[in-house]
Amino acid sequence: MKVMEQIRVVVVLILGMMALGLLTWGIGKIYIELVGQSRGAQTDQRGTNPDNNTVLVLPEVTFWTCQVGVFQNESNAQMSKEQVKMLGIKAEVISSNPWVVGIGLGHSASELKGLRTFLAEKGISTVPKQITLPERSFRVAGNGAQLTVELLTNVNNILKGGMMAEALAKEHQLWNAQADNPPPKDLEELHQYYNLLRTKTTPEEQKALGLSLFYESQRVINLLSGK
Repeated sequence: MKVMEQIRVVVVLILGMMALGLLTWGIGKIYIELVGQSRGAQTDQRGTNPDNNTVLVLPEVTFWTCQVGVFQNESNAQMSKEQVKMLGIKAEVISSNPWVVGIGLGHSASELKGLRTFLAEKGISTVPKQITLPERSFRVAGNGAQLTVELLTNVNNILKGGMMAEALAKEHQLWNAQADNPPPKDLEELHQYYNLLRTKTTPEEQKALGLSLFYESQRVINLLSGK
C-alpha cells in the first residue's frame, strides 16, 4: 500500500509539473504575440504617416501672365480661349466675374516681352498681368501621397523661380522613381504637361505652356481640397 501511495504521489507531482509547464508556455506565447502585434501597429503608424497622411504647405508666390482679354461673361471668355487654341496656343481662364483669359507665365513684365512678341506674330495681342497666390496648406493622403506632394511642390518652385531645366528634370526623376504601375490617375495629366514642356525647344514655347501647368496643378489641389 505504501508503495502504491508513493507512486500515486509521484504521478500527481509529475502531472502537476506538466500542467504548470504548459500554463507557463501558453502565457509566454500569448505575451509574445501581443508584444509583436503592438510593435507591428507602431511600425505601421510610423510607416504610413509620412507617405499617406501629409500636410503640404505651398509658400506664397507671385508671377506674371499675358492677358488676352477681359470679358463680362464666361461664354465669351471660353470662346476667346478656343480661338487661341486654334492657333496652337494653350490659354486659360484665370479669373471670373469678370472673366480674364491669359497665356503663359513669367516672373516680371519685362521677362514676358519675348513671349508677347511670339504671340503677336500669331495675331494675339496681350498685356502683362501680375498674379499673387497666398500661402496654401492642405492634407494629402492615400496612395501616391508622397509623389503628389513632390510634384505640387515642384510646380510651386517653377512659379517662384522660373521654368528651370532642373525642375523639369526633377519631375521626370520623381515620376520614374515613385509612380506605381498604373500611376496615380489624378496625377497623369499633370505629368503629361511636364512631358510637353520637356519637348519645347525655346523659352517662349515653354513660357506659353507654363500657365497650363499651373492650372493643372490647381485641379489636383482642388481635388485634394474637395472642391
